[in-house]
Amino acid sequence: MPSSTLSKLTRVALAASIAASGAIAATAFTTTVANAATTSTVGGQISRSEILSRAQYWFNQNPGLTYYQGGTFRDSSGRSYRTDCSGYVSMAWHLGYSANTQSLWDNESYEIPRSDLRPGDILDSYYNHVILFEKWDDDAHTTFSYYSFGSTPVKHRTGASINGPLDSHPNSEYHARRYKNVVEDVNVSPSSLPAGTLVKSPNGPSVKVIINGAGVPVAGSDVAADGYDLNRIVTVDDGAFNALPTVPPSGTVVHDQAGGAAARYVVVGGAALPISGNDWTADGYNTRADLGVPTAWLQGAVGSTLSTGLVVMDQSGADPGRYVMVNGTALHISADEWTADGYDKQTLMGVPGDWLKNAAAGSLTSGTVVMDQSGSDPSRYVMVNGAALHISADEWTADGYNLRPLMGVPGQWLNAAAAKAPANGTVVMDEAGGSARYVVVGGAAAQISGAEWTADGYDKQPVLGVPGAWLGTAAAKSPADGTVLADAAGSDPSRYVVVGGAAAHISGAEWTADGYNGKPLATAPGGWLGALTKKSVADGTLVKGQAGTDPSVYVVVNNSALPLTGAEFTTSYANQPVVGAPEGWEAALAARPLANGTLVKNVNGTDPNVYVMAGGMAVLLSGADYTGYGYDKLPLRAVPGTWEQAAAAKAAPADGTLIQSSDSATVWQVVGGSKKAAAAGSYNTSDVVKVPTALTAKLPTVTA
Repeated sequence: MPSSTLSKLTRVALAASIAASGAIAATAFTTTVANAATTSTVGGQISRSEILSRAQYWFNQNPGLTYYQGGTFRDSSGRSYRTDCSGYVSMAWHLGYSANTQSLWDNESYEIPRSDLRPGDILDSYYNHVILFEKWDDDAHTTFSYYSFGSTPVKHRTGASINGPLDSHPNSEYHARRYKNVVEDVNVSPSSLPAGTLVKSPNGPSVKVIINGAGVPVAGSDVAADGYDLNRIVTVDDGAFNALPTVPPSGTVVHDQAGGAAARYVVVGGAALPISGNDWTADGYNTRADLGVPTAWLQGAVGSTLSTGLVVMDQSGADPGRYVMVNGTALHISADEWTADGYDKQTLMGVPGDWLKNAAAGSLTSGTVVMDQSGSDPSRYVMVNGAALHISADEWTADGYNLRPLMGVPGQWLNAAAAKAPANGTVVMDEAGGSARYVVVGGAAAQISGAEWTADGYDKQPVLGVPGAWLGTAAAKSPADGTVLADAAGSDPSRYVVVGGAAAHISGAEWTADGYNGKPLATAPGGWLGALTKKSVADGTLVKGQAGTDPSVYVVVNNSALPLTGAEFTTSYANQPVVGAPEGWEAALAARPLANGTLVKNVNGTDPNVYVMAGGMAVLLSGADYTGYGYDKLPLRAVPGTWEQAAAAKAAPADGTLIQSSDSATVWQVVGGSKKAAAAGSYNTSDVVKVPTALTAKLPTVTA
């Protein structure tokens, strides 16, 4: 940052009577502030005091100065600037044109930590508004004063919270930025004093210690514990004392002044990040001055998180990635996004490598509302246990998401988070309200009954609000294949694995032999799990024995498992996932004949015919039979060609099969490859398979 040369300190010996403490006289320092009259040229260097003087000039024109984006007004030298917020800053900075909020950001300034805001800096919302920082109002840097021209008249506000909404815009939109041509006023500043110097103003009790140009507050509890000698205090004037930033500049290496030199930290954006033993040398921190800081301040800084929007990298360079901080989590920025999303225009902060690994491994706080930083995806999402859940347009306002800070995040990171489901065991409810509660199991939302809510211990877990549209979809689907399940209450001791949307039982032997004991176990409400065990496996699911003792791959059709040849798998099913299944469960499905009345057709289309299953036999249907029997209204299922050929080649349905053709009212029962008339009332009509006349005609009739 450009700066003017500081004048020499004028040392004045102050002989003073110090109250009963017996403290010795302190050394006082006086400061000289540069003349605030106009000394800058258009677009050239300008002092902070001149910026504020120019800002005050427009403020003094009230009430005659009207906000109008299409209008202009002159500065004290007659140059005209646009009469809106960014035109006002352009005038105060003495630019050669009326910039807008984007060009102030992109062309005229660079980002700084909020803790380093000084007179004449700005808080800029890239798309919406900009205000001109005047000064901090308190030592803790929690409130400040500023100038603003967002409406008539020009305003000078004091006591504004640094963490609250500013001029009706969300706080999270604003970034602290500094004009690239600003220079410090020529003055005697306590910031130039050596590290460790204690300073105070003559009109207040507060004491600060100089650390790399900052005045870090010294708490009463720090004085004795940290060994600060209050007899060696430098007194400076009020303005210089209050102007001291209270946070050391980023990159300062510190330790606890009370004797904690073994634990070292680096200050980044006001937070103190721990430096591991590995990072101390690898990141080059051992080459920097290691400064003792007050214990109370360090404890607060260690508990702080880096500001959202701060861009960081591994100080050692071992990890070449770039990350953006959002709510304490480091989100990876891809190479494409680095420039496209404007991250390259922000200050890049080096941080300890081990700290960065932990920050990148974390999850964004549940309830955080995010969007794609680039804006290419206009959707909004809410974070819930590691997953980004889509918020519909209706839910955005109705559920109050519009009232939360909206965080821009890298698009690739967002895409990955949007593809996830909340972690198993997450208890959720509709953000809009309602009494229903659900637990996430393999991406599905399992409803918890009133009895299970308490009995299963769900009442002791946090309940997270989620968008209703997402919840409706999650409640209607089955868990992801491969999810291993158990009853949350333990009343059913069995273990299950999800296969094709159904819960397949795992035997005791398979639990260990098939490696299920090494997989994450998700617990679920017993009622919901019981329903899942009764579901049929989705048609087309490919399964293979989890243990590998049966190398065959099967396709599930109408809850039966049909074997595939290697050629069929490659030709027709190679692009589908194969789900590992307990081999006992798989063997039971493979032994189950395809249900009577199931309509099948070759999956690869080499045989265009349609067949109906009757006692394990695939019976060819003519077009007339297909329509006449109403089979055209039933689902048609794809089956492997080899299996179909074998089923069609059978001479007759299995014994006991009930069949009937259109040429007779007689219901026949198959017996040993022949047919026998079934006695009226001895069967259920739903068990009778309608077959072509050709089949009943070829089967011999028996009467015995």
